[in-house]
Amino acid sequence: MRHLRGPLTPALILASLCSSDAVAKDKHRRPDNVDQIVIDAHLTVAGGPITRFIATRHYNRLYVYAEREAGQNITLLDVTQPAKPRVLSEVVAFPAQSGAVNLLTVAGTAALSSDVKTEAKPAAPQTLRLMDFSDPANPKVSKQFDGVTAVENIGGGVILLANADGIWILSQKFAEDPEEDRRYAEKVIYGEK
Repeated sequence: MRHLRGPLTPALILASLCSSDAVAKDKHRRPDNVDQIVIDAHLTVAGGPITRFIATRHYNRLYVYAEREAGQNITLLDVTQPAKPRVLSEVVAFPAQSGAVNLLTVAGTAALSSDVKTEAKPAAPQTLRLMDFSDPANPKVSKQFDGVTAVENIGGGVILLANADGIWILSQKFAEDPEEDRRYAEKVIYGEK
């Protein structure tokens, strides 16, 4: 089973947060024009620790299956709007089989699962930090997540992580490039060259 993935940790560590007041003032320009990873939402979910996220699409919806240890329910989420996630259902383990379900892959509202023959051990919980490197000489921790049991970059700049506090939905926000904005404006005003 896949658990915590190494390449995501640097993405979380090399991020910066900003105050929501500044973002609210101008939705098109980020404060100090810095790259960020922001917390869009937090969900409290019942059940054991989440060990893996599996993302899929169904029409224009982005679904995520939050898998726990063998024999426990799987939570189905709709994260189409990361700031407004919804728990769609708790998918019950299949008692007619072994009571243990391992999702191999998902495609929209369909899944390929298998009986889990051996008890898989969850990965050791980790601590992840959102770091602000906007002042490289004085980096600071913007947010710390302790006891993280699963993390997944599900695409589109959306990152999910789970710990004892629930599921955290984060979004990557990239700073605007003033030179790119200038070239675009020139193209719109004067046409393609």
